Amino acid sequence: MNEHTAGRSRSLSWISVLVTVLLINAGLLYWYHDRTWWERDEGQLAHVAERILNGEVLHRDVQDVRPGYVNFINAAALYLFGPSLLSLRYPLALIALAQSVLVFFLFRSHGAIIAGTLSLSSVTLGVLHFLNPNHHWYALFFTVLLICHLIWTPRTNRWYLPLAGLLIVTVGLTRHLTGAFVGMGTLSFLLLTESRESGNNLPFHKQWMGQLLCGLMLALLSFYLFRATDILAFLMFGLWPVGLLAWQLTTVAVSNNRTIHIFGELSLGMVIGALPLLAYHMVHGSLPAMIDDNILRAFDVLNWNLGQEAKYWMLPLAAAVEFRNNPGVFSLLNAAYFLVVPLFATLNGLLLFLVMHRRSRHLSLALPILAAFYGLVSLFIQIPIYLHWTAILSLAGSLWVILELKPTWNVPLNVILIILSGVSVAFQAGVPIQGKIMDLVSTQKPELFDSRHQLPKVDLWVRGDSLEAYKKVVRIIEEKTQQDDYLFAVPNNPELYFMTERRNPFRFASTDHGVLNEIEVHQVIQTLEQLRPRIITFSPGSQRNTTQSLAIMEHVRTHSQLLSQDPFFEVYLYGEESRSTKKSESAQVSVPPSRQPQYLSLPQAEG
Repeated sequence: MNEHTAGRSRSLSWISVLVTVLLINAGLLYWYHDRTWWERDEGQLAHVAERILNGEVLHRDVQDVRPGYVNFINAAALYLFGPSLLSLRYPLALIALAQSVLVFFLFRSHGAIIAGTLSLSSVTLGVLHFLNPNHHWYALFFTVLLICHLIWTPRTNRWYLPLAGLLIVTVGLTRHLTGAFVGMGTLSFLLLTESRESGNNLPFHKQWMGQLLCGLMLALLSFYLFRATDILAFLMFGLWPVGLLAWQLTTVAVSNNRTIHIFGELSLGMVIGALPLLAYHMVHGSLPAMIDDNILRAFDVLNWNLGQEAKYWMLPLAAAVEFRNNPGVFSLLNAAYFLVVPLFATLNGLLLFLVMHRRSRHLSLALPILAAFYGLVSLFIQIPIYLHWTAILSLAGSLWVILELKPTWNVPLNVILIILSGVSVAFQAGVPIQGKIMDLVSTQKPELFDSRHQLPKVDLWVRGDSLEAYKKVVRIIEEKTQQDDYLFAVPNNPELYFMTERRNPFRFASTDHGVLNEIEVHQVIQTLEQLRPRIITFSPGSQRNTTQSLAIMEHVRTHSQLLSQDPFFEVYLYGEESRSTKKSESAQVSVPPSRQPQYLSLPQAEG
């Protein structure tokens, strides 16, 4: 076989693998794209997008603590595909497929098979677990795009740094905290790369700016981790970026001029990337409201005691208990899955420091370094959803180093990836969010029911109890109100506005962000008395209840007739007092009053 024929054969081989993996990924996304929902998250996204589509201005007329880019993607999806929660999932499926292609080409040089299995894993270990059009998935996609740019684009290219900055701010304007992590990781990588290539040993007064940047990032990150996590989770996820910055603080030698150039070019790209959204807010006069929503109210979430009962170390223990209770091959594989996946970030961190110690200068560290910083996303709430938002990057970063150090491990790595993907699809993909940890690690998938022709504007397969509860509350709203009437959902059920097409009397859709103090409680009550929404719903067991939402409901209960009560909703006819109100007060589900939301089950994935 001549050289030309051999090259053509290799090309046909990797093309065949790529096409096969794409077809499998597309099939999986098609099968799971309408499975399960997380009602309040999807309702919030759809409610905000619909109001934007109807001409309201983001932040000025409708509140959202997320940065704006995802809202406009969702608005475009509703416009193109119709007013349905299902419409929001089409762009998500598209970026998941595109991301799998990027992962394939990142690893193609290591062989088509390993590139294909990792590309498959990017879907099976990621979006299939939570096919919710959440901003985290978009942030992950733009981060993968940034990593590809840092590896593929020559560093001599004029737009190397500005384009990196543009992608960083795009991540940040999708989710600001993730953008901060990605920005730190990118700057750390660039300073490290510059220092490794120059090899200079400069005096302190000529290199202090780079070390100052590392020191500032180290201080900010340490402060966040001190407030946000526990010691075990820190060792799993936080130790590696903190250790990298601490090491760079004393060893990285980059001239001040070069540091200024890197920082300035990144900033230029960030300004360019932020211009469309800034121009939108300046034209509509919504910039002050955007700052209030995205900074002051968004960062109030750091005062919450999020997910205090859920810890990652519980997952393998719970899976082991599940195996003991239901011994078998499937339970064993599932237990191994929950033992291995939480350790991806730890493995990536260990291998990163190993390869740095070996000083392999020809190997780009963009992937393992950004994976180490991106892993911090998982610390916000320690539940499997947050774990799977970062798992694929941590896994890819680990394999990036392993294949460099041990290229002969290709075959066993392929086997491991296929097993993990198989377990994920068989037992975890498309499973509704569960409130108990034993439900999370179970190999039994709950039965889902088609909501089409039963719930308006949903078009998803959902849990039976959820379907019945929403059919009941939607029927009451439609019977007791006209389409132009106001509806008020406390504390956070914007999906009801979207499904019933009733008007929200407020700029906010969630009281935990919209009502932060006693003054705002009085303003809400005054608006209720003025606009007189016919129906007010209350979710007593919601994770989003605060002292403020409970104070609002005290007013509602004394001025309303209780129409319906179940574990999901209490439904009130506002403005019509009756004896049933007093009876209902004694039957209320008790929600402990506190400034901070009390998480009665696993926290919802909106941070």
